[in-house]
Amino acid sequence: MTHANPADLIRRVEDYFRDVDRFDTDAILAHLTAACVLEVVNHGSVQEGLEAIRATYERRAKRVKRSWHGDFQHTVDTQAWRVATRLTVRRIDTDGSAVEVHNLTLFQFERSGIQRISIWMSGDNTLGG
Repeated sequence: MTHANPADLIRRVEDYFRDVDRFDTDAILAHLTAACVLEVVNHGSVQEGLEAIRATYERRAKRVKRSWHGDFQHTVDTQAWRVATRLTVRRIDTDGSAVEVHNLTLFQFERSGIQRISIWMSGDNTLGG
């Protein structure tokens, strides 16, 4: 496999987070491969495949009213097609509580999309099953 373009991988990561903040489940899934795995490592949560991931984001939308993912610090491995991203998440939950957390997310890409998302999430697991 050839080396990835680092700017392209970063753009794809930030586009994914933009769609998460827009609560656009179809757009989120468009970033992923059919066999994608989404895991919240420190909470032991693993979702495999697009339908399981769709259900995860639909559950999140019932709990989170608004969110912002930003303050990105990316580290890109172009040979392995990986991006590690440190970030801040600010959200308003549906109960009105405001939360700020700091996460680390590791993205593994194939040419066609994201094949694995591994998240170390501080605070509550809003993606938990």
